[in-house]
Amino acid sequence: MEENDSQDSRDSQAENARSAQLEELRRARAAELQARSVLKQILEPAAYERLANIRAANAELYSQLAQLFLYLAQNGQLKSRVSEAQLKEFVSRLIAKQRRETKIVRLSK
Repeated sequence: MEENDSQDSRDSQAENARSAQLEELRRARAAELQARSVLKQILEPAAYERLANIRAANAELYSQLAQLFLYLAQNGQLKSRVSEAQLKEFVSRLIAKQRRETKIVRLSK
């Protein structure tokens, strides 16, 4: 009898863990959909399309750009919709910031 109770307890714990994971995934999905909705409002269609292409090619860069645009929009720092040219400028700046300069130093003997 105790063996069945122990098994039921483990099954219940596993079910609770699965439910918690599903709920977390639902929340993350809802947050992502909300962010995309806001991005569609603050980016011109061409810029949004380019950002979607960036998402497919480089998820980390997309995440950084999306967070940046959402932050700027929330703080009222965007005066108009972001154009594709402006998006390209942001991408260039982020990439330049991330690149590390490689310096070769020769040690003389």
